[in-house]
Amino acid sequence: MTGPRGRIRRAIERLPVGSRLALRFGRAAAAGLDRFSANGHGRHAWERLPRSFVVWPAPRSISAAGPEPPIGDGATAAVNSRHPGGPANPSFDIDLFEALNAEYESKPLVPEPRGNDPASYAVRARERLIRVHRSIDLADRRVLEFGCGPGYEVWTLSHQFGSDATGIDVVERAAWQTLADERTHYVLADIAVDRPFPADHFDRIVSFSVFEHVVHPRSTLEELSRVLRPGGLAWISANLYRGPMASHKYRDVYFPWPHLLFTDDVFREFYRRQGRPASPAAWVNRLSWTEYEAIFRRIGFRLRSLTFSERPFDEPFYERFSSVLSRYPRWDLSRDFFHVVLEKPRRRVPRVFRSAASHARAAGGVGPPPATDA
Repeated sequence: MTGPRGRIRRAIERLPVGSRLALRFGRAAAAGLDRFSANGHGRHAWERLPRSFVVWPAPRSISAAGPEPPIGDGATAAVNSRHPGGPANPSFDIDLFEALNAEYESKPLVPEPRGNDPASYAVRARERLIRVHRSIDLADRRVLEFGCGPGYEVWTLSHQFGSDATGIDVVERAAWQTLADERTHYVLADIAVDRPFPADHFDRIVSFSVFEHVVHPRSTLEELSRVLRPGGLAWISANLYRGPMASHKYRDVYFPWPHLLFTDDVFREFYRRQGRPASPAAWVNRLSWTEYEAIFRRIGFRLRSLTFSERPFDEPFYERFSSVLSRYPRWDLSRDFFHVVLEKPRRRVPRVFRSAASHARAAGGVGPPPATDA
């Protein structure tokens, strides 16, 4: 290990074992090391920055009193512009909504949406799990699915992968009673509030397109970290709010980013005019990937892999409605889902204590057994 932590550890190991200085130094160093998470970042980068900066040599002194610039009436009035008139700002009402939907009906954002029937859920469950298994090995393990919905993934994990599988959701589904058995378990609970599982309980955690609907994602992730065993892996995918599909209404609404352009009242009126129950865009928390990543690292997860799902960027549409869409980074607008593999780090005994135990045993004293990873 290099850097300050490595130098601290090497210095501790050179001290005489058993001396008061070694003990005090070891405790102080261990406390300092505990402030770092497994990926080396116990705090956000901005928290580690100095609160001020001054160049060296220091700047020469400048008097607060100085010459006055010429000031005339109307000095702030605009006389020319690189963008005369500014971007167009149409009225985002139901008429525009319906016109855009008619325009995009022949070229919908999602040409062939997946079905919502039980058979489609079962097929999708198998496809998802095979893909995830190739990454993190789901076979013969204790697996939790967070946000299990109807529960087909949970059943497939236990019957096809040989896992002891548990699904948790805040809404109980009718299929649970049919699917549950001695290796297929379903729990109705809010995991962050009810905390129904013991610590370090699961080998793997999976979650498919659920976190965007979680009201308190950080506390939920902290609880998932608690119930995942050290060295365990989590595979999480989630829909990002600024992506073109985040309204979750792409079966009926064919153009991109409708939830960024139109209010929920316009969505409701759209469905009312079709003679269907009034429905707003799906509730999706507004975290960006950057914010998700900061939460993962703050909790202490190691990020093992990351991919994004995205669709071709509709440049003409973006230009037409840039008065709204340009408020968001294009990078965020182009990405619908993230897919991340997280690892809960193993607990390691600092080398200073391993060295102390080795010296004690060599001297014939009673020391603990050789330290190993938890």
